[in-house]
Amino acid sequence: MTSSRGGKRRRRPILIPAAIAIAAAGLGVTALLGGLQEAPEKPPPEVAPGKIIDQGRFSTQFIKAIDTTEQDRYGTPKRSLQLVLKVKNVSNETAPVGGIPKPDAKPSMGFGEFASSLLRIAPEIKSEYGPSVYVLSYGVQSRQLHPGITTTVVVKYDLKPTDPAPSEITIDVGSFVYEEIGLRDKTRQWRLAGELDDEEFTPTVAARITLPVRQEQGQ
Repeated sequence: MTSSRGGKRRRRPILIPAAIAIAAAGLGVTALLGGLQEAPEKPPPEVAPGKIIDQGRFSTQFIKAIDTTEQDRYGTPKRSLQLVLKVKNVSNETAPVGGIPKPDAKPSMGFGEFASSLLRIAPEIKSEYGPSVYVLSYGVQSRQLHPGITTTVVVKYDLKPTDPAPSEITIDVGSFVYEEIGLRDKTRQWRLAGELDDEEFTPTVAARITLPVRQEQGQ
């Protein structure tokens, strides 16, 4: 038998793919929560003291941080806070040690200088002339890291006898990439890894390390 034309026709069910249904449900929840929100930035990996950090151009170990007093060449005692590192230049060119970025300075690309990769040291160490960074080999200081050689690098803050020293120091460490300078200049050069947005450079923190500060008698 056929149904009468005046009767109600049954609507055929419309099948919605599961993926679409889930997405729609998700959008509804998102709307209730006030819209899409950015995921929190993932913190950099924590590295233990003495562990080797691959920085691209350098292979680095952060050995210790010490509060020490030494005598200068005139016999006058001089107190300092020192970070002691072991650094190997794994590139095939001599690299300058360079200087640590100032806390209030605009970030730069570093261009292969080792100390430029020490992006942030906290707490900030107050020192009249800022830190000095140098290579120490058999008691002789230099400013160059030669290829294939592991050397001791010292970051030194001169302190007054009454200056307080922190119980620990945290260092944010960057890494280097070997890339072309620009679209027109195809010369390749070592520089800090990071993002350039509207000529504002933000270096990438490759690792974070915390060193306890201990007292050590100088020579």
